[in-house]
Amino acid sequence: MSDRLIVKIITPEKVVFYHEADSILLPGTLGEMEVLPGHVAIFSTIEPGSVIARDGKRTLNVACGTGLLEVKDNMVSLLVDSAVGCSEIDPEAARRLIEEAEDKLKNLENEDAETRYAFETQLATAKARIEVFEKNKDNKDDYEAQEGFSRYEMPPVEKKTAESGGTTDNP
Repeated sequence: MSDRLIVKIITPEKVVFYHEADSILLPGTLGEMEVLPGHVAIFSTIEPGSVIARDGKRTLNVACGTGLLEVKDNMVSLLVDSAVGCSEIDPEAARRLIEEAEDKLKNLENEDAETRYAFETQLATAKARIEVFEKNKDNKDDYEAQEGFSRYEMPPVEKKTAESGGTTDNP
C-alpha cells in the first residue's frame, strides 16, 4: 500500500489538479471529510466549499462547486462543476454573486425545489470563493490550481487482443 494519494480535480473544462498528496480535506454532503492514504473505497457527493490537498509543507486550496468524489486504491478523483484557485478568484464578482443569490432566495415564494437549489448552490459556491481568496491571497509557497498537471500527459490506453487473453472491439 502506497503512503501517498494521487489526487485529480476535474471540471467540465479542464483538469485543474493532478498530483500526489498526503491528504485531501473536502466538504462532503454530510460534513467535512478527510481522505488519507489507505482510505476505504468510497463514492460520495460533495457540496460547494474549500478543497484542501496537502503535500508535505505545500497546500492546494481551491473553491469547488458541487460534484462527485471517488476514492479507490489511493486514487482520489473529484469531478466538480467548478474549481478555482486563489489567483483565479475575483472577490468582487463573487460578492456580486452572493448578493444576487441572496436577493433571489428572499424573493422566492413557492418556486420549485430545483430553482431554490440552484440559487443555494450559487450562494455556497460564491462564499467558498471568498473564503479561499481571503485565506490564501498572501500564500506564495502553495500550489496554484493547475500546478502538477501542466507537465503531465496521460499514457495511451493499450487495447487487449484475443491472443493476450483480452477482448477486442470486433464481435
